[in-house]
Amino acid sequence: MRDDLNASEKRLAAALDRIDRLIDRAVRPGPEDGAGESGLDDSRAENRRLSQELAALHERQSATLAACEARLAEAHERLVAAGQEAARLSAANEDLARANRALIDAADLPQDEARRALEAEIESLRAARAAEMAQMGDIIDTLDRMAGADGDAGDAADGAWPGAAPATEPAESERG
Repeated sequence: MRDDLNASEKRLAAALDRIDRLIDRAVRPGPEDGAGESGLDDSRAENRRLSQELAALHERQSATLAACEARLAEAHERLVAAGQEAARLSAANEDLARANRALIDAADLPQDEARRALEAEIESLRAARAAEMAQMGDIIDTLDRMAGADGDAGDAADGAWPGAAPATEPAESERG
């Protein structure tokens, strides 16, 4: 959108330059009797119209830019909040893992119970990762809409962070 506005502004500036050249030619004395004055008035009127159009274009561009900056600031705040929440979830999962291992060591649990406790820990980590991916996906979708993306967001469209490995269950040989 900004490129379109810049292109329009360049076209208007070029038109104003052409009008200035026409005015310069019209001001020069010529064989016409009063025809140059009429052309000069027309050129000045066109110049005023184009100047007003350029001013309106600048106002629209400024308003659009201000709106984009506001949306970007909002997205940045959401990103910061999501990062803080992800850090909080990560710290909570690390605490859970330490507590789980301490319980397993202290209780001297049989292998089956220890394995179930570790599987619960892994499931908790997967849930936290899925929540983080959903938050990041929301932020990416918002940023894509702000940037004018037309749905070609790749992995971000299905809520996954681009480049992130898909969440999969461990193979049976990895479980026990």
